[in-house]
Amino acid sequence: MTARAVATAGLAVILAMSAAAQAAEDVNRPFHVEAGVEEKYDDLAIYVVDQTASKTYKNGDWITEPYLTLSYRSAARLPTKLVFDFTADIYAKYSIQDYETLRFLIRQAVDDKTAVAVKYTFIPYIFFGDDVVQAAPGSSVPAREQSHQIHIVQAAVDREVTPVLVLSATAKYGVRNAQPAFSYRDFTLWGGSIEGAYRLMPATRLTLGSSYERDDARGGTNAFTAPAPDDATYEQASAYAGLTHVIAERWLFKGEYAYRWRDYTTGLGPTSPNGGDTLHYGRRDSLNSLLVRITYQLAPPFYVKAGYESIWRDSTKSYARYHENIYSVGLHYRF
Repeated sequence: MTARAVATAGLAVILAMSAAAQAAEDVNRPFHVEAGVEEKYDDLAIYVVDQTASKTYKNGDWITEPYLTLSYRSAARLPTKLVFDFTADIYAKYSIQDYETLRFLIRQAVDDKTAVAVKYTFIPYIFFGDDVVQAAPGSSVPAREQSHQIHIVQAAVDREVTPVLVLSATAKYGVRNAQPAFSYRDFTLWGGSIEGAYRLMPATRLTLGSSYERDDARGGTNAFTAPAPDDATYEQASAYAGLTHVIAERWLFKGEYAYRWRDYTTGLGPTSPNGGDTLHYGRRDSLNSLLVRITYQLAPPFYVKAGYESIWRDSTKSYARYHENIYSVGLHYRF
């Protein structure tokens, strides 16, 4: 199915739901459905390095992203909330990048100010060419086998400390299973985060957070640089800030900034057998990202939105440095 066909189908689903919305105007109803589609242009949709030919491939692409969220909230004094979310990213040119994400969340209120939640995320297939940064022999596009299947489980607790401040803490564990030819890129990961959301004024909310993650790779022989070893184990820390502000009755502004530091911890240096891991030994990355988004309410329950994201990464390895721009427009429907 082409990206255009998926986008058309997504819009058709959204429009078909409008009839049901007329019978669901009670904001206290237990069930909610959200659906939409975004069209994005990523000027760095695929970025790989062929070290043998000393060439870098950087190409842009259009991405169609339909999504659907189903949620249920019980009417009990201490309510239970269930959420199912599905998102697909479909590339117009580089279909090797296509992937789907499924999420399921259970949130339970413990008292009037405290809740706990468990979230499971499943990605059946996602390309990891940016990590391998190796082009397939004779081609500028890497092999589709360079992919992971990802499972992540998160447990969280949040607490309303004051009427304007909510604090949250999250722990996570996951696995990334690569295709057999790339089993040396199998990962187990664990980490945690803390976050605070503060209501500066009725129309403005500030969010601050930080997180830590460690991914342990199985390691082995790199399929492209054999017999050179490959150990992509890393430690990562990040900090982020977000601001949402209701500009006017129908306008909402959202801005986010994040900084991520990643240190690859392999000890396979130049004196190791077969020359060591030239891709990761001594590598440290720092990544900055800035996102701005405007949402406008056309008329309940339709919203349109437009956004821009700038991502730039510096690294001790020259091949890992890049600057990426992502532009997006979308239509959102909620009832």
